[in-house]
Amino acid sequence: MTQPSTTTAPALPVPGSTGHLDAAFLADRAAIQDVVAAYSLYYDSGDFDALGELFTEDATFTFTPAPEGFPPSVATRERIVFAMAALYRHHTETRGAHQRHLTANTVVTRLDATTAEARSLLSLTFALDDGGFELGRSGSYVDRLEKDGDRWRIASRHVWLRDLPPVGAAAPDGQEGSA
Repeated sequence: MTQPSTTTAPALPVPGSTGHLDAAFLADRAAIQDVVAAYSLYYDSGDFDALGELFTEDATFTFTPAPEGFPPSVATRERIVFAMAALYRHHTETRGAHQRHLTANTVVTRLDATTAEARSLLSLTFALDDGGFELGRSGSYVDRLEKDGDRWRIASRHVWLRDLPPVGAAAPDGQEGSA
C-alpha cells in the first residue's frame, strides 16, 4: 500500500483529470504555453524587443549552474534582455553558432487568477555557419508567471542545466524550486 505524501507543496490536478478544465483555465493555460514557446522563438531569432515583452519589469532569470561567462542570476527585464542579447552575440559572432531552443512537455503545475507556474524540458542545439550542428545542453525551465490584465508574463525563470528540480517542490516567492 502506498503511503500518502508528506510534502507541503500545493495539490496539483491529477494529469488526465478534467474537473478543473473550464474555459478560463484552458485559455490561461494556452496563453502560458504560448509565452513559454515564444521565448525560444524570439531569442533564437534575435528579436530582443519582443523577448523583453515576455517578462515583467522586475523579473528574475536564474541558472543552475550558470553557463560559462553568464551570471548565475539577473534581475529586471532590462538586464535580462541585455544579458541574453550578449549571450546571443557571443554565440553568433564569436562561435558562428545559432542557438535553437527546443522546449517540450510544458505543464502548468499551478494556476490561479494572477499567478502560475509552468515547467518544461529544454534541449539546446546549435546550427553552425558551416551547415553542421551540435547538441548544446539539456535541462528544465521552471517559470513563475504573473497575469497583468489579459496578458501573462514571466516573473521568474529558473533554468536547471544539470539536475532537474523535484516535481511538486515549490518554494515561496519564486525561490529555489519554483523560480
